[in-house]
Amino acid sequence: MKIYILFILLNSILFSQMSPSGANKLKSLAFPGLGQYAMGHDERAKSYFIREAALWIICLGGKKFSSWRESDYKAFAELHANVNMDDKDYIFAVNLGHYDSMSEYNATKSRKRQVNEIYKSGEGNDWSWDSTSNRIDYDRMRIESVTYDKYAQFAIGGLILHRIVSLIDIVYLERQLNISPEFSSNSANLKLSFSL
Repeated sequence: MKIYILFILLNSILFSQMSPSGANKLKSLAFPGLGQYAMGHDERAKSYFIREAALWIICLGGKKFSSWRESDYKAFAELHANVNMDDKDYIFAVNLGHYDSMSEYNATKSRKRQVNEIYKSGEGNDWSWDSTSNRIDYDRMRIESVTYDKYAQFAIGGLILHRIVSLIDIVYLERQLNISPEFSSNSANLKLSFSL
């Protein structure tokens, strides 16, 4: 967020030293709709502002909800699986949600001859769920956390794409073809005037 604010401040310094066309393009890259607003296209700018706000809400909200759900599922695991979730990687969190106990997990890995994935007892990786339904609830919370994080990542992609679309729109508005009919009072002729 701090980088984004710094980016806007640097752009505002550059605006003062550029042509109006270049300044409008930079404004649209910094904040979509700002260039359109500067060109006098208020309704068009408003639609860009609304989309930008929605994308930021999805991005920041997704990150926040993901963080909350991650805290929830870790606390839930510590309470119902008797496991310490500090310094555990995400693969451990996935395994924890798929097996009722570490011994069940290790037995499955032994049968599949994946002995390098077995957890050793006494290294802080022991777990045992108090019920299968709690394990399923835990796994649902973990998946929700990942889903919210994906929403945030898609919103970041949307923010980048929104800036590109806004820049293209500025270029379009600058090069827009204007067609205006002209009538002369002394004849019945219609004259069309084109301008770029």
